[in-house]
Amino acid sequence: MAKLEPRKLAEQLKAKQISNLYYIYGSDTAQVETCVRALLKTVSGGDSSAVTKLDGTGLNVSELADEAELCPMFAEYNCIYVHDLNMETIREDMRKAILELLKNVAPQTVLIFDVTGFDIFGGKTGKNKKPTDKNKKLIDYIEKNGTTVLCELKNQVQLASDIMIAARKRGCTMEKPAAMTLAELCGCQGLVIRQEMGKLCAYADGGEITEQLVREMVTPQLETTVYMLTDAILKHRSAETMHRVEELLAMRVEMPYLMATVAGSLIDVQRACAARKAGKRVEDVMQDFGYRMSFIVERAFRTSMGESEEHLARCLSLLCKAETKLHSAAVDEQVLFEETIIEMLRK
Repeated sequence: MAKLEPRKLAEQLKAKQISNLYYIYGSDTAQVETCVRALLKTVSGGDSSAVTKLDGTGLNVSELADEAELCPMFAEYNCIYVHDLNMETIREDMRKAILELLKNVAPQTVLIFDVTGFDIFGGKTGKNKKPTDKNKKLIDYIEKNGTTVLCELKNQVQLASDIMIAARKRGCTMEKPAAMTLAELCGCQGLVIRQEMGKLCAYADGGEITEQLVREMVTPQLETTVYMLTDAILKHRSAETMHRVEELLAMRVEMPYLMATVAGSLIDVQRACAARKAGKRVEDVMQDFGYRMSFIVERAFRTSMGESEEHLARCLSLLCKAETKLHSAAVDEQVLFEETIIEMLRK
């Protein structure tokens, strides 16, 4: 019947257009959970006792069949929710029984499958990724006879459009540069963006949410601040570098994790630098190294422009030495981190 995006599902639920079969999955697990909550609330009328929840990791197919045949007593639908059923890990006879069961779902039954606890794509990335074969058979059947919802992580441009729409719905105005900045500061994380939008719209109170206001009010996520730090280091901007160091230290992140995050950001740039030299594109790097979010690779490509592999290797070597010292001797962690960053700034 249909393969929907989350926004289209929300529209259908608002119009009370309900299917008997649903399968909700994708890389954006937070969005999967949001869609499931909205679907369960609509189907059950907000009564959690009207929902039968089954654990897909130890699913009893006979129990599922029995539940699917029941008639609702005090609710409009007999709602069954199966979480994290992996068709790859169950026996062939169980797979056949599940697909056969779906052919005979009663009109008053709504059967919902979702996945958040395992990689349904089997490690595949890029535009051509698809669910593993046995899971795909279940998805294909439900797509043909019910509704599937694919929740994919959005890039910065897509999120900026959503952010501007959300601002208008709250009576505020917001231009694209401000929306793009918000998406970047929040690490393109939908739940974080939603929280920050509530704060910004309340402050703007029907006015314009400017880029300056976003930068003043939104606290960057750790990974975003680390990227700003590495960008400043590689471009030898000393004042900005030390400002970012202060921001990171104020977050009170454990030093081993902070150093590992800085190293990861430098490795992103190192990969982009090597890819640029080899004539590769953002899509190639995403596929080769399993990146889930394109904006991380895109900004690494921007930072890598004019950067030398030797400088990157030197910075990573300094971090490696600092981490070794951190784990092998009693040191002042903050001083060690600051001294390492200062050494990275030296040309």
